[in-house]
Amino acid sequence: MKKIYGSAYDFSPIGYNLPSEYTRLASKCSLLETDERIWIYKPVGQSQGKGIFLFRKLSDLSYDSVAVVQRYIENPLLIGGYKFDLRLYVCVPSYYPLTIYLYKEGIARFATEKFSLGNLSDPLRHLTNFSLNKWGPGYSEKKERVGAGCKWSLRQLRRYLEQSGYRDWFLWQQVTCVIILTILSQSASIPKSSNCFEFFGFDILIDDNLKPWLLEVNVSPALSNDCEVDLDVKKPLLHDLFDLLGLPVRNTGLSLFTMWTSAKNMEDNDDSTGFVHGRYSKGENSLGSETLALVDVCSNTRHLVRQGSEGFSDHWHQYNTLLNEKILRHGFKGSVNDEYSANFVWDNGKDWRIPNKKEGGWIRIHPVTTMESTNSDVLRNSFMEPPPRVLDKQIKITVSYIQKYLKVAKEIQSQYGKQGDDICNEMLQRALNINEEIWLPEK
Repeated sequence: MKKIYGSAYDFSPIGYNLPSEYTRLASKCSLLETDERIWIYKPVGQSQGKGIFLFRKLSDLSYDSVAVVQRYIENPLLIGGYKFDLRLYVCVPSYYPLTIYLYKEGIARFATEKFSLGNLSDPLRHLTNFSLNKWGPGYSEKKERVGAGCKWSLRQLRRYLEQSGYRDWFLWQQVTCVIILTILSQSASIPKSSNCFEFFGFDILIDDNLKPWLLEVNVSPALSNDCEVDLDVKKPLLHDLFDLLGLPVRNTGLSLFTMWTSAKNMEDNDDSTGFVHGRYSKGENSLGSETLALVDVCSNTRHLVRQGSEGFSDHWHQYNTLLNEKILRHGFKGSVNDEYSANFVWDNGKDWRIPNKKEGGWIRIHPVTTMESTNSDVLRNSFMEPPPRVLDKQIKITVSYIQKYLKVAKEIQSQYGKQGDDICNEMLQRALNINEEIWLPEK
């Protein structure tokens, strides 16, 4: 994409895939050998900072697996002398049409030792992974400006930037565009699917010029609650995510957990179903007995569907609609509901041609609607997968729009940045006729 669109994609450090691009890396290193720039090695298929190290010379590179080598950003923005990056949460519920939501809150993750290019071997100075830094000696210490721990919310970060005299409104507009352009670069290779759902964790580094750099995109971002910041960010995020997708609890797989607690009730009140009859011991609340009940329910599913109305409980239909529908898809017929058929295809029931502008903290950043029309060339999409030439044209139009968006946003920052976020948002909406909310973390 960078070869085609040039500076629009100048937001990711130059990188090489090993071993296939080792020769190119060697050629680049030989040209830059005099200044000894720093590179970072990341093995593929790893997580939590495992296997990552920094090096200056190619002779220091030793590897035995598929990996990525990237130019290391040597001038990160520091807070109290500590390096940090951002974890932002992105949802793509549809690729045809392409629809992207960005959550308003996120996490700033800190290293727990002060940043120094003089010591490349200490990961606690250069890596922000929580799984590493939580074991560091500086984790629980009250670090300068950062405090204890190694995580802030975006709200905390924005308050710090404001107190430190930074005008960061344009920074967040750049972040929005980085996310759109990144997903756009992969959209052409995604096959059409009626029940698409992708949940990404974007890792973005801010340098000392307030420029955002995309480090990587995680397809399975951690959602564990390891500290208070995690709880404040991730719990509402998940609640809003289910609302965004329009999935009732019974269609999410959480219904199976409901069945564990309701198994005894079904045994007492609906003996005709045969659910875990005689197998769910009364008074047993251990994980083993619950798991046994779940396995028994799943193993009897096909038998129950074939039984028809006499053996198909209303409880089963209420608590496991999704599994019921998937079975009916494969040709099994029961008299549960006349609305189902063998050709039934499950999806989330949403028409992504008319996506909501927001859902809780989820803000739609693509497509962008204007005051004049919701069917402009930038937004024209279809559930039918477009031919390659049409798709290329759509991508080109979107990239051009984003370039215009950034140009206008930069001018607004220069003229109105001192007047605050609300004025800048209003001026951007007016300049581009935007008919929706501008994504911006709250202070």
